[in-house]
Amino acid sequence: MLDDEFDYISPDFDDEYEEPETWTLISALDRVLNEALESRLSKQFWEKCKNPIDYLTKELSMTRMQVVILAILVENGETMTWKGIAKCVRCSRLNIMTYSNEIDELVEKRWIVRRKVQEFGRSYQGFCLAHGVVSALRENKPFVPEKIDGLELGTFVHKVMKYVKDNVKSEDTELSDNEEWILMMCEANTHLPLCREALKYRNNLNDMLFFMMVVSDYVEWGNTEYEGFNLFELHDVYPDNEVVDNMMETLRRGTHQLFEDGLIEHVCVEGMASPESFFLTRKSKEKLLEGFTPKGKGKTNIRQQVEGLTSHTSIKEKAMFYNVEEQQQIERLTSLLSKENLPDIQRRLEEQGLRKGFACLFYGAPGTGKTETVLQIARCTGRDIMQVDIADMRDKYVGESEKNIKAVFDRYREACKQSEVMPILFFNEADAVINKRTENIEKSVDKMDNAMQNIILQELENLEGILIATTNLTSNLDSAFERRFLFKVEFHIPDVSVKQLLWSSMLQGITEEEAHQLAIKYNFSGGQIENIARKRAIDTILTGKQMSLADIEGYCKAEFLGRSNNTRSVIGFR
Repeated sequence: MLDDEFDYISPDFDDEYEEPETWTLISALDRVLNEALESRLSKQFWEKCKNPIDYLTKELSMTRMQVVILAILVENGETMTWKGIAKCVRCSRLNIMTYSNEIDELVEKRWIVRRKVQEFGRSYQGFCLAHGVVSALRENKPFVPEKIDGLELGTFVHKVMKYVKDNVKSEDTELSDNEEWILMMCEANTHLPLCREALKYRNNLNDMLFFMMVVSDYVEWGNTEYEGFNLFELHDVYPDNEVVDNMMETLRRGTHQLFEDGLIEHVCVEGMASPESFFLTRKSKEKLLEGFTPKGKGKTNIRQQVEGLTSHTSIKEKAMFYNVEEQQQIERLTSLLSKENLPDIQRRLEEQGLRKGFACLFYGAPGTGKTETVLQIARCTGRDIMQVDIADMRDKYVGESEKNIKAVFDRYREACKQSEVMPILFFNEADAVINKRTENIEKSVDKMDNAMQNIILQELENLEGILIATTNLTSNLDSAFERRFLFKVEFHIPDVSVKQLLWSSMLQGITEEEAHQLAIKYNFSGGQIENIARKRAIDTILTGKQMSLADIEGYCKAEFLGRSNNTRSVIGFR
């Protein structure tokens, strides 16, 4: 190893340290570290550190080399690879790796844990101190790992759930580490029927880990409508594509060994088995988890978001101006969704064996009134509205986004049962989930989006209520979504006559002729005209003066952000 690769300051071995009368764990480790740097673990090093090392080996029940490794990890504070440890003591990596058994013992004692380290695009095995080690040393006490044996069932399964959430789905841990942890926990608690059953799969740790992930799902979501481990979650757990593919295939078919042993089953959705999600069977819950009642905890922020309905009475009336074709479509849809017409229409559709749900898509350029139109339809028809922003459904944890979107439709169905008048489910800015599904997916984000799309497509197929989605981008609309939207209304930039009405209604005090000039000169959407009206009102408040037509045109020019007035976006179905 070259000298210029080394960052530490070399201690002077000719200097004699004054030995303290009484060692502490920290002072002894500090002495060992100072002497170890660049020492090449020479005979001189071991001689000079005899007293602090003897003290540490006795107090910590460690070997001499384990004491050196501990001192280096405490000083570094971060995950270190074999190469990093070797660099500290100026040895070769191969030399240090001859002490692998000593590190394995520290891992087994749970003083240190293995972690994956990414360097220059490659993955290396690394090691770091377990949580609590430094605190114990600072208090001059040997670290005592958390008790893992003789656990009660509730304590055990909650530890499993926490580990699965914090580590199994993390990019920082290796699959083998996850499997070793599960195996260690089960072997330490063989008094529990759950552990004894899991240990039957000790020859196939993939299956043991998967079983515990399903158990973890039950601990968090059990006995709620959100229960079910999604098959999609396996992609980020098992790095071997062949292993994942084989496992997924047997799970989908129901021929996996866990099915054969009666431990898991497919989730049933409205009488149909879902091949993509699983939960524990009654046998597992009653025999292996007897006496345990899950609390059904989840993402409460998401649930709170979708549980509440916005009352139609809270929506303020607002004058809306449309081009002729849009006006006719909106009036027709509002009439269809009225409290007087919709029940009879749905009854007749059902009598003819046709689906009775109404899925509508409002698409077009930003600022053309799509969102406000949904609100005004809800107000006019006396229907409460459940608004969902798709971006808030996404979750960093694998599988949680799919659960969130399922929870939306479950909650909407419940709202329909409880409401005298069927509410509207409103997907605002749904671009992300109704565009074309990604083929040959590799990224986990693409897999998540495809999974969410598949859920929404199935829900639209079974929809019995009213769903309205808005989007700005429809040129990339998935054909499967296009077919499932019964009504599709395109919102265009308003024509001159409509723009003139918008200018007149929003800018009080301008003449009909001025409104007409502005409508001809500027190809603005209703949202852009409203922006200008607000700027004019703000300046009037600040200056106390009425803004002139020239001032208004100044606002108009500023609205373009350097783009040409005639620039238009291509929009619509292709």
